[in-house]
Amino acid sequence: MKNYLLIIGFLLVAAFTATAQTGGNKIIGVWCNETNTVHVEFFQSGNSYSGKIVWMDKPNDENGKLKTDKYNPDSKLHSRAIMGLSIIWNLKYQNSQWVGGSIYNPPKGLTASCEIEMPDSNTLKVKASKGLFSTVKTWKRIK
Repeated sequence: MKNYLLIIGFLLVAAFTATAQTGGNKIIGVWCNETNTVHVEFFQSGNSYSGKIVWMDKPNDENGKLKTDKYNPDSKLHSRAIMGLSIIWNLKYQNSQWVGGSIYNPPKGLTASCEIEMPDSNTLKVKASKGLFSTVKTWKRIK
């Protein structure tokens, strides 16, 4: 009898864990920002979720070279390409939202805290907060 209870307990824990992972994975895919100038691909990275730039409407600078992270406060990172850059990281899935992450804005060189909600399967509400200021942007799923 104890073995059956142990097995049932294990199966219940496994079922709840699988449900939590599946819920968090809803964010995985490619999303475009409000102005359709950037596409970000979300992926699972260990126990968290991250997003990297996979498309830009204007990936090159005025000289025809890939745009770089020239506004980053760390001058050592000025030469890294923006295309392929992880701009969202460390999001944890909790209570039907992704929280505790960070978001980086390459054109301004700013990092802010990030939370994301998904009102439906094709819409993200991306909230960036820095100090007393916050903004919410709506992103749409591409795939």
